[in-house]
Amino acid sequence: MTCDPRDRSDRYVKRYPKLIAEVLSPSTKKFDRTDKFEDYQQLESLEEYVLISQDEMRVECRRRVKDGTGERWETVVYGAGDIVMLQSIELEVAIAELYRGVSFDR
Repeated sequence: MTCDPRDRSDRYVKRYPKLIAEVLSPSTKKFDRTDKFEDYQQLESLEEYVLISQDEMRVECRRRVKDGTGERWETVVYGAGDIVMLQSIELEVAIAELYRGVSFDR
């Protein structure tokens, strides 16, 4: 998701994202959590990186925090019954809504 007007010129590529969300798959979740996240941290516009599990009701929000000592990333993990807060876009949504229609029975 981008709010930057510079991203309006290309329908498919967003260079100044504010929020990036990934649905984790068994084959990519390690890469998404490590190398890809390291690359995404280089994007100055990125405020939040959201990892959504497909195996369980779990949403991991990594947020850029700027304070008097500099900049760091904090992680908040949401599970069943929680309200997911996407601070970068000021959106609250019940995790159950994100997983509506999804069954974890295998």
